[in-house]
Amino acid sequence: MLINGYEEGPLIAGEPLLARPGFWSNHLMALGGTGTGAERAVPEWFGDDGADTDALTEILFDPEHWPVFRVPAADGTGVVVIYRNLVGDYGIDHLLTRPDRSRARRRACSRT
Repeated sequence: MLINGYEEGPLIAGEPLLARPGFWSNHLMALGGTGTGAERAVPEWFGDDGADTDALTEILFDPEHWPVFRVPAADGTGVVVIYRNLVGDYGIDHLLTRPDRSRARRRACSRT
């Protein structure tokens, strides 16, 4: 898989991971599900088991593999979500794609 600006990353198709137990709790907690005050988010909030979530964490945040998810919209636009697993600089990037543009545009970046 090749995405401009991510040539150095070992990108892999991430869509098969979407149906695995623990995916959504990992994704939502990585996007800031830290709770309020001293309370931290837990996988059970999202209906997941902690062991499943831990197992998938190792896959999602593996520096040797950067999962990529494509989310198309009916009008041809879409979002590409990339788990940027650089050692010491993990994050989730969101790129906007449009049929009238040859390049994706970075719209958001979150640090994990």
